[in-house]
Amino acid sequence: MLSQSPPKQPPTDAKHISVRGCRVHNLRDVDLDLPRGKLIAFCGLSGSGKSSLALDTLHAEGQRCYIESFSAYTRQFLQRLDKPDCDSITGIPPAVAVTRAGGSKTNRSTVGTATEIADHLRLLFAKCATLYCTGCGREVREDDPTTIAEELAAASGRAMIGFQVWLPNRKSGGEILLGLQRAGYLRLILGGQSFHLSDSDRSALAKQIGRKGAECIVVVDRVSGQTDLSRLTESLETAMDEGHGRAVVLTDAPPKGPPSGDSPTDEMTVPGRLTQIDGRDWILRVISDQRRCDQCDLDYPDPVPRLFNFNNPLGACETCEGFGELVDVDMDLVVPDPTLSIAEGAIAPWNTPSYRHELEELLALAGDYDLPTDVPYNKLKKKHLKLIQRGVPERDFGGLDGFFAWLDRKKYKMHIRIFASRYRSYRTCDGCDGRRYNASALAYKIADRTIADLLEMPATAAADFFRGAPLEPRQREIAAEPLRQISDRIGYLESVGLGYLQLNRPLRTLSGGETQRVALTAALGGNLVNMLYVLDEPTAGLHPKDVRRLSESIGSLRDRGNTVIVVEHNETMIETADRVVEIGPGAGRDGGCVVFEGTPKQMLRNRDSLTGQFLSGKRGHTLRHHDPRAARGHITLRGAHGHNLQNVTVDFPLGVLCVVTGVSGSGKSSLVQDTLLEAIRHEKLHQAAKPLPYQSVSGLGQIQDCVSVDQSPISRSPRSCPVTYLKAFDPIRKVFADSVEARARGLTPSHFTFNSAKGQCPECEGTGVLEIDMQFLADVSMQCPECHGTRFRDDILKARYRDRSIAEVLAMSSREAYDFFRGAAKVQARLKRMIDVGLGYLSLGQPATTLSSGEGQRLKLAAFLASAKRKRTLFVMDEPTTGLHFEDLIRLVDCFDALIADGHSLLVVEHNPLLMLSADHIIDLGPGGGDAGGRVIAEGTPAEIANCTESETGKVLAEEIRRGE
Repeated sequence: MLSQSPPKQPPTDAKHISVRGCRVHNLRDVDLDLPRGKLIAFCGLSGSGKSSLALDTLHAEGQRCYIESFSAYTRQFLQRLDKPDCDSITGIPPAVAVTRAGGSKTNRSTVGTATEIADHLRLLFAKCATLYCTGCGREVREDDPTTIAEELAAASGRAMIGFQVWLPNRKSGGEILLGLQRAGYLRLILGGQSFHLSDSDRSALAKQIGRKGAECIVVVDRVSGQTDLSRLTESLETAMDEGHGRAVVLTDAPPKGPPSGDSPTDEMTVPGRLTQIDGRDWILRVISDQRRCDQCDLDYPDPVPRLFNFNNPLGACETCEGFGELVDVDMDLVVPDPTLSIAEGAIAPWNTPSYRHELEELLALAGDYDLPTDVPYNKLKKKHLKLIQRGVPERDFGGLDGFFAWLDRKKYKMHIRIFASRYRSYRTCDGCDGRRYNASALAYKIADRTIADLLEMPATAAADFFRGAPLEPRQREIAAEPLRQISDRIGYLESVGLGYLQLNRPLRTLSGGETQRVALTAALGGNLVNMLYVLDEPTAGLHPKDVRRLSESIGSLRDRGNTVIVVEHNETMIETADRVVEIGPGAGRDGGCVVFEGTPKQMLRNRDSLTGQFLSGKRGHTLRHHDPRAARGHITLRGAHGHNLQNVTVDFPLGVLCVVTGVSGSGKSSLVQDTLLEAIRHEKLHQAAKPLPYQSVSGLGQIQDCVSVDQSPISRSPRSCPVTYLKAFDPIRKVFADSVEARARGLTPSHFTFNSAKGQCPECEGTGVLEIDMQFLADVSMQCPECHGTRFRDDILKARYRDRSIAEVLAMSSREAYDFFRGAAKVQARLKRMIDVGLGYLSLGQPATTLSSGEGQRLKLAAFLASAKRKRTLFVMDEPTTGLHFEDLIRLVDCFDALIADGHSLLVVEHNPLLMLSADHIIDLGPGGGDAGGRVIAEGTPAEIANCTESETGKVLAEEIRRGE
C-alpha cells in the first residue's frame, strides 16, 4: 500500500510568499514559495493559469487582506474581492496590479492626469505662477500692505493714503459723510478737490455729489519725507479694511519731461495713473488684496490648485466644460457619399424606414423651391444646401436642423440616442480652442507658458522646459518638491517608451499597451515600498528596442524593496527576472500545474520547460525559416498626413501576411487603423467612418470586405460563451430537439438554452449561481441549489443525446465535443475551426468574461473561419500576439496561413520578432516616436529588413536570425 506524502509546509520566515493548495479556476492544488523583494516572471501557454495565479490569487489576496484592515464602515465603499480558493496564503504584502483593463477611458482622463503629472503641475502653478491681465497684458499682483509701505518709505516723497467710498445721492451721501466724520476722518477728495469733513464744507460737497452720486477718496493719512514704516503699514491696513480690501495711494507726480531714472517716484508711476487734486499733479494707485486690473476693470480668482484643473468648474472652459471638444452633427457622416443625389439617398439618416418620411417631404417641396433632386449632393448650390439644412418653416419642414433638434428632445429614449450618435462627432471647442481651460486659468503663466501650453507638450519637451524653468530663488525653493515629482514621473514615462505622448492626450485614444504603460508610470512614481506589484504583459505594444529601458524601470521597483511579478512572454523580461515560474504543461484542463520554478539560466537547460526550449533556440525553426509568398496585388495609400505621419505613400500587398512595425509612437496605428482601415470603410464599404487626412487610396476593387480583429473582449456578459459566439449552439440545440426523448416531451430547440425562460432554471435564471450581497464584505457566489449549477430545469436535463444532457455537453472541451457529435456535420464544422486555432481545451460553456485577450482574439478568427462567407477579405489586426506564448504563436501563424490559403489578406501591426520573421512583407516606420517618426524607413521581406542598418527593427531581426542558426 502506497503511503501518502504529507503536505508541504510553508516556510516560517517572512521572506517568502507561500501558497498552498491553490484551486482558482484551472489551477490544480498548486503549492508555491516565492521570495519577497525579487522580480519574478510568470510564463506559460495562453490559458495555462498564469493570470489565475498572479492576478486572481496573489493580487486578490494581497488587496483583500489590506482592505480587511479597515473598519466595516470604510469597507462598504471599497471594491470587495473574493477570497481565493486556497488552503492558505501567507507572507503576502499589500498588492497593486497594473493591467491592460485598468484606468478610465473618458475624455477627461489624460496622460497627465493618469500619471499625476497634472496634479503636481496644478500645485506648481498655484504657488509660482505670475498673473498677466488678459486685456492689457500687464502683470497683476495681489498687494501686501507691508510691501507697499516699504515702497513708500523708500520713495520719501509726499503721499496720501485713503480708501474709496461711493456716495449715491445728496441725502444718503450726507449720512455717509456724517458717519465718516464721527469715525474720526477729517479730509476727503471729490471731483479733483479736497474737502474737510466739517459743517462749513457740507454745502460744497452736496453740489459735488449731485443727484447721480459720486465716488470720493477718504484720506486716512498724509505723509511727507521720511516716515515711520509702522505708521505707513498701519495706515494702509486701516484703509484696506475700510475699503473692503482696496486702498488708494496718492504720490507726487514726477516733473514733466523724459524720465530721469533717478526720481524716487519712478517705480510708482508704472502701475498708477495721473490725476489732479487742487491743481496739483498726483499719481493715483489703487492697491488691493485681490487680483484686479483697474485699467481693464477685470477681477481674477486666486491661484488655488482647483483653478488649474479642467475637471473643476472653477478652471474649466464654460463652453465645453473642460472636455476640449464638443459633440456636434457631422455633415461628413450625415452625407457619407456626396456623389449621390438626394433622390439616390445621399442623406443617410433619412434612408431608414423610420425617417423615410423626411426625405419624402423634401422631395415633395423640391419642385416649388427649384431644388434639383437628381444632381450629386456636392454639386448643389449654397441656397440649396441652406434649404436642406434649415428647412422651410412655412411648409412645416424643419430640415436637418429641425430633425436633429427633434432627436435631442427625444434623447431620453435609448434607441433615439444611439441613432443620433451615428451622425455626431467631436469637434474642437470654439470657446477654448481645445485647451480645456477658461481665460482666468490661462492668465497665469510660468516663463510665458500657461498650464495648457505645458500640457500640450510631449513629455520629453516638457522635461526640457522644467529643467531650465526661470524661477526666482524663493519660487524654486517653494517648487522644489512639485518640480521633483514632475521630473521623476516624466522620466518614468520616457523609460517605458512613452516620451512622445502629449500630456493632454486622452487615454481613450491610446492603444491597450500604451494605456497599461501609462498606468505603470503612475505605479513607478508612487515611491511605495514593501508592496507586491503584479504587472500583466507590461511589454505589450513595445518595440524590442525599448524593452531594455522598461525592464530597468521595473527593476527599480524591485530595488526599492518591493516584490514584482510580471506575467510575460518577452525574452528580455524573462532573462532580467530573478526567478521564473512556468505554468503548464498545456492550457485549460491540461494546465494549472507548476512545470518549472528557478532562475532563467536553469530554465534554458530544463527539458520540461517549453518556454526554455524556445528561448534557447531549440524550437521555433518553422517561424524563423519562412519562405515569403508573392503578393497578388496592392492597395496604395497616398499622402497620409494625420497625427505625426509625414505625407506617407505606401503600397500594402494583398494575398500575403504584411506586418507594419516600428518603435512606439512611430505612427503605425495612425497609418493602419486610423487612416487605411477607416478609408476602406468609408470608400469601399460606405460606412460612416472618418479617416485621418490622406490624398487618395487605390486598389480597393481587389478586396470585397475588410475586418478589424482587435484585443477587445468578445462579450462583457457571463452568458456569452464560445459555443454561442461560434454559433455552434443553434445546431447543437437542434440535435437535442431531434432526439427521441425531446420529441416525446414536446421540447423544441428554444428549450435547450439557458437564455430562454423555457429552459433556464427559474431560481438563478440561467446563471448557475446566486449572488448574495454581504454589505461591507465581498459578495458571496453560491451554486444554485435548484439546478446545482447546470443552469437548466430538471425536465430539460432529462432529455439526453447519446446519454449526455445539454449541461454535460456544455461542460465538454471543444475537442471532446467534436468527437462526441460525430455525424452532426454542422456542429463539427464550427468546432473544428475552434480546434484549428488552438482552443481545443476550452469548455463550450465557459463564460466569455473569463477568457484571456489571446483566447478572445483567436475565437474571433475561429468565428470568421466557421462562417459561410468566402469574400476576399482584408484582415487588419493590432498586436495579435499579445498574451500569446511562443507555442501559441505557431498556432496563430497556422491560422494566418489558412486565411491566406482561402484567398484572404492580412495586415498586422506587430513587434514580435518571430511573427515578423514569419511575414511575407514588412513595412517599418520610424525612425523615432512622435515628431521624430511618421516615415517609412524600410520595406521588403524579413531578410531585406534585417540587412537594413538604419532600421531598429532590422537589427532585432538580424539578431533573431543568428539565434536560430
